Amino acid sequence: MKKLMIAAAWSLVAALLLCGCDFLLEDISVIQKSGSAQQQKQERDEKKKTITGRGYACLTDPDEQDAYAALDIAANQLDPQDFDIKNGNGFKNFSDIIEFYKNDNPQAFWLKDDVSYSYIDNGDTVTIQLGFKLKGDKLKQAKEKLDSKVKAITDAAPQNGSDYEKELYVNDYLVDHCVYDEAAVKLHEDSKIRGHEQDAYGALVEGKAVCEGYTRAFHLLCNKLGVSCEVIEGNADEEDEETGKKQSMPHIWNCVQLDGNWYHVDVTWNDDNHGDFADVYTRRYYFLNLTDEDIKRDHVISPLYGEPKSDDVFYNDYVPKCNSTYYNYFKLNCQTLTSLDDASNVIEAMTQAAAGQESYFDFLVDGSLDFADTKSQLAEGVGYQWIEEANSSNEAQISTDCSLCAFEDRRLITFLLNYE
Repeated sequence: MKKLMIAAAWSLVAALLLCGCDFLLEDISVIQKSGSAQQQKQERDEKKKTITGRGYACLTDPDEQDAYAALDIAANQLDPQDFDIKNGNGFKNFSDIIEFYKNDNPQAFWLKDDVSYSYIDNGDTVTIQLGFKLKGDKLKQAKEKLDSKVKAITDAAPQNGSDYEKELYVNDYLVDHCVYDEAAVKLHEDSKIRGHEQDAYGALVEGKAVCEGYTRAFHLLCNKLGVSCEVIEGNADEEDEETGKKQSMPHIWNCVQLDGNWYHVDVTWNDDNHGDFADVYTRRYYFLNLTDEDIKRDHVISPLYGEPKSDDVFYNDYVPKCNSTYYNYFKLNCQTLTSLDDASNVIEAMTQAAAGQESYFDFLVDGSLDFADTKSQLAEGVGYQWIEEANSSNEAQISTDCSLCAFEDRRLITFLLNYE
């Protein structure tokens, strides 16, 4: 499972009896709230003027906007503070508002993933208290650790590079420095959460995360580097390790904007260490900068991120149309085979890879060619002819003991190169 999606809004009784959460509102009636109702309103109105997130932009109801602003103010305290919101759409949709707030603010790692808030219904108003993973000095220290780590990572990025180069750097950093948290996944099967596996702190400071942690970290780093980046939620086809069968599981990934066009990026799956392609360096780019058509082969976008289907849709954080292939990693970096009779461009690229004693060589198969037939001809003799031609120009000699990996969904073929 790539993500545990459980944002809960519970009454006080449910919070005490069912969730086993570590905070209580037993004295909520006497706890001092931050300022009078009028002061809170003024503070929220000022806050609304500064909020720019896509999630917030989806909110058209004033009660929803007020709830988001109140959430933002409360979330940025070192200790949970109670606050009131109207008992209207803002409260009705508060679980979704929290999720969209987290999408707008990937740095907010301290908001709980399971029991995200508790509340008391006062009639016209509702008193909310957020669930924090850390509080007080511990939260302050954790924020400082994350800020320091983010600064170190972004300082090492290509400052004068293009948005694509910065995106590539962030993708590589996460693949190289974060590991998929299998232990946390096992806990999720029992509806338990280890700690920070679903946030940027887990991915960047602890170096282990599940899909939400990868996604939040990717979003945070891209934002810091000035690359437009958003969060997409939905489902993805996962293979059950025991049965080998595909099953649809909750999942989360990103979209990035490069030169005005949007692309899907699934950095979690780029860090997948399973399968035949696991040892190939370019596996880390397999889900980098895909179109809608590409991503939908094994991902399903949640309706909350798609086009509205009826008038009763609460709101949608619209997924930007991803139609461009320009910055797809393989289309940008690999040669394309258009004919087996004239493969000079591909052979030249293989020759260059061998000169550098690369461990692999990738190329694309043009849509005009039958992919399965091309793969067969390469395996049955044409590939050896290419190796002979590359060897005729290089001191480093490619061995005929090479293997070939074919990935029809990307129309990609990879030679795993060995040398004599």
